[in-house]
Amino acid sequence: MSSARSRWTITLLTTCLVLSSGAAFVHAQDTDAQSLFDEAMGVAVKGSRSDAQVLFAKSADAFEAGARVDESAGLWFNAGNARLQAGETGRAIAAFLRAQALAPADTSIAANLDEARRSRESLTAAIEPTGLARVAPHWRFIDASTRALLALTGWTILWSGVCALLLLDAAKERARGLWKVAAATGALFGCVAGATVLGDRLARSGDQRAVVIAQEILPRKGNGESFAPAIEASLHAGTECVILATRPDWTEISLAPDVRGWVPSNALERLW
Repeated sequence: MSSARSRWTITLLTTCLVLSSGAAFVHAQDTDAQSLFDEAMGVAVKGSRSDAQVLFAKSADAFEAGARVDESAGLWFNAGNARLQAGETGRAIAAFLRAQALAPADTSIAANLDEARRSRESLTAAIEPTGLARVAPHWRFIDASTRALLALTGWTILWSGVCALLLLDAAKERARGLWKVAAATGALFGCVAGATVLGDRLARSGDQRAVVIAQEILPRKGNGESFAPAIEASLHAGTECVILATRPDWTEISLAPDVRGWVPSNALERLW
């Protein structure tokens, strides 16, 4: 009992230090979420773990609401910390995976994701992204809004150059040459930056990863409780998987190339 309480206290202090050192993760418009988190920390330090977990869950809801609007790795990171403190291991891992997809080089996100994975009841393999979802992190060192602005700026310069070339007298070779360079540069920036923004959308739509959020669930061989178990052992919160197919209220998942089964859809949380 004392060991569990000590681990709870250490985790709280670790999270507090990470959040205080990573002030950039706190978005200005999400002060309510941060206030709830700070309140939960205070309640937890006083020893009321159950009350603190309720507040942590509320702060996580607020952080996630902001993250879905802003596509912010920092807000997903904060949401993951709050979910972990609320005892929601599966949803914490999902939040950290989203944060990592947006900021793949961030060491704090990687460290907390590893910590969340270690806290699972049963250790299972991590599911790595595939296809475009695996390539997309390479350009995400620039956030999506900046890349969209670069694309818009590039296309504006391109069409400004085209208009200038149409209006300028052919004798003005120097001016025309400068506008040609500007138009070509704008086209390059517009195409490259625009392609990455489109790539983000395609990567998300093709990313079929999910995380089990139910405390315990036994996959079935078909989409119903009447079907025989697909595997012997139950899955626990935090198990990472890939979605293969969906039916009303049921989802087929894969844990490995030769391990698959059906689980209730509400037992999972998709990343995107």
